[in-house]
Amino acid sequence: MAGRLLLFLLVSVTLGHTHFLSGQRLKPRLQRDRRNIRPNIILVLTDDQDLELGSMQAMNKTRRIMEEGGTSFSNAFVTTPMCCPSRSSMLTGKYVHNHNTYTNNENCSSLSWQRQQEPRTFGVYLNNTGYRTGFFGKYLNEYNGSYIPAGWREWLGLVKNSRFYNYTLSRNGVREKHGAQYPEDYLTDLITAESIRYFRSSKRVYPHRPVLMVLSHAAPHGPEDSAPQYSTAFPNASQHITPSYNYAPNPDKHWIMRYTGPMKPIHMEFTNTLQRKRLQTLLSVDDSMEKLYDMLVETGELENTYIIYTSDHGYHIGQFGLVKGKSMPYEFDIRVPFYIRGPNVEQGSINPHIVLNIDLAPTILDIAGLDTPPDMDGKSILSLLDTEKPVNRFQVNKKSKVWRDSFLVERG
Repeated sequence: MAGRLLLFLLVSVTLGHTHFLSGQRLKPRLQRDRRNIRPNIILVLTDDQDLELGSMQAMNKTRRIMEEGGTSFSNAFVTTPMCCPSRSSMLTGKYVHNHNTYTNNENCSSLSWQRQQEPRTFGVYLNNTGYRTGFFGKYLNEYNGSYIPAGWREWLGLVKNSRFYNYTLSRNGVREKHGAQYPEDYLTDLITAESIRYFRSSKRVYPHRPVLMVLSHAAPHGPEDSAPQYSTAFPNASQHITPSYNYAPNPDKHWIMRYTGPMKPIHMEFTNTLQRKRLQTLLSVDDSMEKLYDMLVETGELENTYIIYTSDHGYHIGQFGLVKGKSMPYEFDIRVPFYIRGPNVEQGSINPHIVLNIDLAPTILDIAGLDTPPDMDGKSILSLLDTEKPVNRFQVNKKSKVWRDSFLVERG
């Protein structure tokens, strides 16, 4: 297994302290009235969504809710730009070399993963302390639907990899096949409706119990099937034509880049089509965010709910002559959108600190009043949100924090 990891990257300062304590104990400040203080948490995850290629420009509703209504992290990255390894890191708070899911096949939802890592995901910790937990959508690429992962009271997991139609779900352990009818089978709309139903019913039956939900969308992953009403959107999309677009070969980079030449015209035309189709799928995610927001307003839960929006990794469409894909140790593949809104989160703020996918689990535990377990590599970002208020939303917060300035990027 030696030699399988690629060490890369990046920036510059001293790492901050992390207090490694028991992950199962409520912090003293929340022991007094845990039923009424603990907030709801909603994690919205997209699949293969870039930041460098301008995908967020298509999502005006999401930007209004999350960018204007919360804090944007301008330096958010994943530690492995590949679906299953990154998602495993999000769930466990660990680097790839500590959870051992190196690729989309190797150890992805394997028996070893189920026995050693799944019992220590953030869903398990929150479920054990009274959260009403629900997972909706894509889980891990090799998840076969034969079991319900530990920690989830409500489970609607996609079997295998991302699809929009003609897929199978595991609904609380029962396999459920879906066809190609819109809107009832369209995955983005289905998991939105199911998650909203679960949230409403949880609050109706257990009004004092907090809810944790994960909405894990397929968009904008292939096969890039948009909802029919969006099939003609963005006819002239060109945000993917960045300075590195078709810049090839690159003799100063690693061996693949040295041997990758410029794209041919047919490949360039394909990249234009792909960008357009990816943006079209994200319009349904944009609608989903608005429905979630409206539901929280209607139920009176908005002010007691943290919403986090991010992606499992970025994407490239023509950058350095690479027609499409991910898994490269460059910013177009490792940089992701990352927004958070909720109680005491500055609205319209841009935060420049480096945050990572491995920080999601510690952050979710911290929101719930739990300490970070000693085996997690990430750390809670809540301390970064305690900042001086900027003059306007375009001003980067200047208050200094002791935080990381570098991180590890790994590949199987």
